[in-house]
Amino acid sequence: MDRNKIKERLELALRPAEPPRLEEVLEQVSTHGVLRGPVDWVFPGWMLYVEYATQKIAETFQLSEEERNQLLDFRDTLKRLLLETQKQTKAKLASIYKVVVEGTYRIENNKLYSLDGVWVDVKGDFTPHIPIHGISASTRFPDC
Repeated sequence: MDRNKIKERLELALRPAEPPRLEEVLEQVSTHGVLRGPVDWVFPGWMLYVEYATQKIAETFQLSEEERNQLLDFRDTLKRLLLETQKQTKAKLASIYKVVVEGTYRIENNKLYSLDGVWVDVKGDFTPHIPIHGISASTRFPDC
């Protein structure tokens, strides 16, 4: 992937975005099974979807108080993970974008590296992958 293409894709990922609407999120998830767009749209979109799915589960199934609490804990944990992942993703993409604009990056083994060690996979036309570290949680989805 050439420098201009990388820069263009990073600009798209980092551009400001209006908050997602539930209808948009449901459309993309039902059509594609994924959300695509800027970081500031995709992660809030998944959080909105998690909130929606949790509400639908609670409305559809007769849950005991314990099951309901487990479901809400699952929702809250997942939203917290998404928020932290959004922060890390945005910071790493900004770091990569900066070195691409400045021309101070290096590419080795299909990975583009910034000066601070942040890297992203850049294999042909595949979706770039960014490793996210230090985010984990233990939660159990309720057995309804």
